[in-house]
Amino acid sequence: MWHSPPVRPPAVFLLPWLLAFPVTSVPRAMWANQLPPLRMGLQPLYPLLLALLATWQVAETLPVLIIESVKLTVLPGHHVESGTNVTLQCDPQITSSTGHPLTHQYTFYRDSTTVYTKNTTTGSPLAYLIPQARVANSGSYKCSVTVHGKHSESSSKLLNVTGLQTPVLFINKSFVTEGEEVTASCSAPKEFGSFYFYFYEGSKEVKKMATSSNVVKAELKFTSQGNKSLYCEYVIDLQPGVIRSSKSTTSQVYVQELSIRPSIEILPSTNIIEGDILQITCNVSGSRQKSITVYVSKDSDIKQNGEDSIVYVKKVLSDDSGVYECKSMMGNVLKSVNSSVVVSELFSKPILTMEPHEVFEKESFSLACSSANISTERIQQNDVKYSLYNNGRLLTAGDFRGKFSNKAHTSHNGNYTCEAVAKMIRKPSNVIVFKAKVLVSKPLINVFDKVIVGKPFRVHCHCENGSLPISYTLLNNKVTQQPIMRVREPNYKAFFTVTIRRKEDIRNFTCEAENNGYSSKKESEALNVTVIEPVSNPTLLIMPNYGKVTEGEELYLACSVREGSPPITFKWYRDGLDQPMYTTTTKERSESYTLGHAIGDHSGKYHCVAVNWANEAVPSKVAVISVSLARWKKVLIGAFCLLLLAALVGFGCYRYRAKRGKRETATELSVKPSSPKSEDSLTVSLAHDTEVYNAHKGAAPHFDGTEGRAANGTRDSVASLPVNGSNRSSYNSVDVGGRSVWSERESDSDTDNQSSEEAPKEPDVEYTEVVHLQPADGSRAPVRKGTDTVYSELQNSSQGVADQSGYGSVEYAQLNHGQPEPV
Repeated sequence: MWHSPPVRPPAVFLLPWLLAFPVTSVPRAMWANQLPPLRMGLQPLYPLLLALLATWQVAETLPVLIIESVKLTVLPGHHVESGTNVTLQCDPQITSSTGHPLTHQYTFYRDSTTVYTKNTTTGSPLAYLIPQARVANSGSYKCSVTVHGKHSESSSKLLNVTGLQTPVLFINKSFVTEGEEVTASCSAPKEFGSFYFYFYEGSKEVKKMATSSNVVKAELKFTSQGNKSLYCEYVIDLQPGVIRSSKSTTSQVYVQELSIRPSIEILPSTNIIEGDILQITCNVSGSRQKSITVYVSKDSDIKQNGEDSIVYVKKVLSDDSGVYECKSMMGNVLKSVNSSVVVSELFSKPILTMEPHEVFEKESFSLACSSANISTERIQQNDVKYSLYNNGRLLTAGDFRGKFSNKAHTSHNGNYTCEAVAKMIRKPSNVIVFKAKVLVSKPLINVFDKVIVGKPFRVHCHCENGSLPISYTLLNNKVTQQPIMRVREPNYKAFFTVTIRRKEDIRNFTCEAENNGYSSKKESEALNVTVIEPVSNPTLLIMPNYGKVTEGEELYLACSVREGSPPITFKWYRDGLDQPMYTTTTKERSESYTLGHAIGDHSGKYHCVAVNWANEAVPSKVAVISVSLARWKKVLIGAFCLLLLAALVGFGCYRYRAKRGKRETATELSVKPSSPKSEDSLTVSLAHDTEVYNAHKGAAPHFDGTEGRAANGTRDSVASLPVNGSNRSSYNSVDVGGRSVWSERESDSDTDNQSSEEAPKEPDVEYTEVVHLQPADGSRAPVRKGTDTVYSELQNSSQGVADQSGYGSVEYAQLNHGQPEPV
């Protein structure tokens, strides 16, 4: 039996099979020797296969490691006293697939800051020891473990160490003199962290120092004598708060006074008069090794200084009164003594006055200068001399007895001062700023707003010249209008709000101003400004014929106002449209808009709007445009209507005659009346399938109750009877060959005569619709469906025969050949 050769699997399917074997040099060689054909086919894939095998070999050697948890334990507890040994133990729970030890990296943190790190291969917990824990060791601790790139942290644990060490104070001297320094040191044994050290003298803090060391030194100085009690304390900064230590022991220091206290001597007295000589002596008695600096000062102003002893001399004025101080200083030790000096005025400061206080141009004014107090112990009233100055320029040369008069003018404006002199002592007076007031000029009147009739506007009244304050009054036809405006500041303006009813009223307003009583009043010219008159209600006129126009006529929309200041803007609108159809501005009070030749679309409602500078848009009443058809269109429509009416009438007549023809019989029956007097005959046209015609076929007709109609279940035949009702008074049924034929029977001879006399002169035509029966025999020829129409013309004659000279007997039959024609 023939076998197909084995199919070599593709290289991509051999890869999982190859990877199932351990990758060593021996199997790799065996695989290469056993599959030489495959090796030749896969030779281009060797680099890729070797890379995959190498990756698989490395992955085969990586361990599987899981850090399940890390636990931190604080021993002996979370709250310990200062000096207690504290152990922090970090215990990780690690699951690994390797049997050999792994490297663990332990890290301990305090307040997120690394405090200890160690690498170890032991799997046991790692302990971190804090020997003799201090307050600075307090904080939030946690630990972390990192193994083969995997990292895990424990939860935070709080360590609280309480109890600071008592500070220790040391001073290098217990006896000093004023100004001598003492070195004091304060330490916090065995403590560490950020410190603030405080030094106290009694309850008073004398120094504060910040340091990271637990020992600090300070230089202290004492400015007063006596025993001084010193102690210190410290504070450790632990975020977010601080911890304060207890106080150190108290140390005593005695401070001896330094003998440098000065003395002060004032001559001739502490109470003196202007012009006298003041002498102040300041010295320090005794002998000493160092020189002493001495100062004389008044109100923090050093007047003189020197060593050991000084003398200050000055010719005094009243301003020299005050407290004088004598100070001595050696090193940083300062001693002082003071004394008050009172200097009386030789004459008081002169006072300059002016009368009157306000002066208008060309009015007289006077200035007076005098000293209220004079020391008669030294001088007399006449010994004081006065001088008057204007802007620093001397006005009174020679003797001035304290009074000055002049007429006000703008050239005399300026700053006036007076100076008094006696015994070489000069004193200036106060300053008077003089400015001659200016009478108001003729006021000007104008407006700041648009003047619109019927609307309020502001009238402004002002003077180009005139000293403030100025009173302004508005007059209307010389009548004062309230209120009266008083302008006191340069930036203030006088406004009056008024309203006018007529355009001419604007000339009635004038303005009056005054700043110095009735005599200074001045009146302005009449107000003359442009007045805007609002537009009145506009009138919209539609031409021609007030809007009732015919197509093709020219349409004009004229808008006009009776009142209103030009320019006036007219706008034309059509109802239903927001935007105007046309807008124009004119100086006239009327304007028109040409709408064009009238068409049907122009029909509608229109209005116009008028507006001017008064900004009041006034609409007109609505006008209606009605556009009717042109005459030729009306004639055309009338003719069309008449034609349509004629057509309708003709059609109606046709329909009427058609309906009348339907009532005619389809056959003609000749029936003799029973009375021998009657010559009337009834002619019946028989179709081939009527009851009479087909009587020999054995169809038995019956009466269906319809006048003049025999039926055998369907409408086989219909006899048209005379239209004349006199001949239809009665009917007889005649059996013809076994078939029923209806005949007319008269009741009496009178009826015969009446029928003979009233017989119609024209033949009667009736229309009869005949429906044929369909034979039951299916072997016969196919029937023709339809309706046979029979027209019968009936003619009555007194002779019993047709009148050949009159209307002939006409028969028309449209038969339904639903049955085959008889043979």
